[in-house]
Amino acid sequence: MKSIIAFLIIFTLNVRSITAQEIFLDSYYIWAKSGLSLRASPDKNAEKIIIIPYRSEVSLISRSNETLTVSEFPGFEYTSNWVKIKYKDLVGYSFLGYLAKIKPPEISDLVDLQNYLNDNFTKTSTEIISKYENCPMENEACIISGVTSYKEGISYSFWNGEAGGSETVSIPNFNILQAFILASTFCPSYTAYKIEYFENPQPTILVYRDTAGCDFSITVLGSVAIIHWSGGC
Repeated sequence: MKSIIAFLIIFTLNVRSITAQEIFLDSYYIWAKSGLSLRASPDKNAEKIIIIPYRSEVSLISRSNETLTVSEFPGFEYTSNWVKIKYKDLVGYSFLGYLAKIKPPEISDLVDLQNYLNDNFTKTSTEIISKYENCPMENEACIISGVTSYKEGISYSFWNGEAGGSETVSIPNFNILQAFILASTFCPSYTAYKIEYFENPQPTILVYRDTAGCDFSITVLGSVAIIHWSGGC
């Protein structure tokens, strides 16, 4: 009898331990630049508990069957679920579309895409595709194009021309809404450009202008978002 009671006690403790692990599934970061509302229930009209600042870390508890649709610019809408999350000692509901497992960049004119990637992810290799002739390899200014890979599955490629350049990054498990926020962070004057969104054949955003400058495109292939920036003079 004592052995049965002991077994039941151990079993109960193990169940509690498993349950505790399942309560907080994973850490996510806030990608909404103006902050993300934490509400009392999964409804946009529910009581607002707090606005969680951009770049804050939260814990995801569970998903709701309720959904919300948001729009970053005219013609583009994104729908996803409400989720129950914990921020510090507060628990409530927020929109999953603005939550990602990777930390967003700081909003600053001084932020550089490659530095952001190197500071937040684990670089595994860099392949130099081309460089200027008679230029020492160790001098980064000599590199014309290359590809950098990261342990997290991210890939970054670049081309530096004499009159312009381009950068491309592919990020797994990243939605088009988050990709647009990332792309516009490194092209802050995009609001003066023409913006188009296409649902087919693949979800795609194009941001461009007639004169030379910072343009970008976003395409989502499955769960991978591909962002391409280009600019010139």
